Amino acid sequence: MKKFFASLLTLSMAFLLSIPAFATDFSGNAEYELESVSNKIVTAINEVYGDKSVTVTAADVDYAKAYKVYVDTDVFTLTTNSAAEIEAALENGNYVYVLPVNTANGTVVVNLQKGLPLSDNAKAVLTEDEQQEVIDNVGKWTVSSLAFYNSGNSNYNYEARLSNIIGEIPEGTLLVGSLPIFQDVVALIPNDAGMIDSLIPVTDTEYDSNLIGPTTRGGSEIFSYERVKDIANNLPEADPELAGGTVVDNIEARHPMFLFYGVIIALVVIVCSISFFFARKKTTAK
Repeated sequence: MKKFFASLLTLSMAFLLSIPAFATDFSGNAEYELESVSNKIVTAINEVYGDKSVTVTAADVDYAKAYKVYVDTDVFTLTTNSAAEIEAALENGNYVYVLPVNTANGTVVVNLQKGLPLSDNAKAVLTEDEQQEVIDNVGKWTVSSLAFYNSGNSNYNYEARLSNIIGEIPEGTLLVGSLPIFQDVVALIPNDAGMIDSLIPVTDTEYDSNLIGPTTRGGSEIFSYERVKDIANNLPEADPELAGGTVVDNIEARHPMFLFYGVIIALVVIVCSISFFFARKKTTAK
């Protein structure tokens, strides 16, 4: 019997050691941070996509599928390439959640962000009631936009796309938007030493291929982080096409957002530093 348990223990240890150490969870603290707005997420989806016979409940919302995307922090300006130090810097900035919710007819991708303080510019375009709504939602997670993907369209799946390019995703991989050059979300990939050495777009992003070239590591979708960083830090300041603009995903036909809170948040975001993250997003995918 002792030999049996010893053999079982050996097999168990071998199994555990065989599990790839390269794995990452992009959901962050989504369940903890967003659980309180589950009802708002459900209401938003059912109201906006009622014409598509979409009906969801709180049970359909799986926060483990969320993507935490850091915005409004230009990591290219940091002196370090350490994944841990870059993540720490990003945590001190802003981030949003991109949450896919599966339905019988397709997938609704919900974008969520925290309400921002009312700016002087926003006061000029909002009514008193709208201003109060903004004030009441400062620091609270709010649905800012929705997008619908028909069944079979998985362009919203950052993890699947990244896996198709590099296979196993290293622990410590970060999803970042609002960066110069690229017009969408990118993944920052660490090497075995914990240093960011590659950058990979996770959507069909637009960029100037003549400005930056691919590495030879695995194809045209894998870029040298150090090289891109150097180019980004030497861009002409007057060229907005190269130095700004990020969206959550490449969506071809965005559904109009008929939510009062969404409109309010959008107005505030436009006048704030992370406004362009959602402003240039295309609409509902085919």
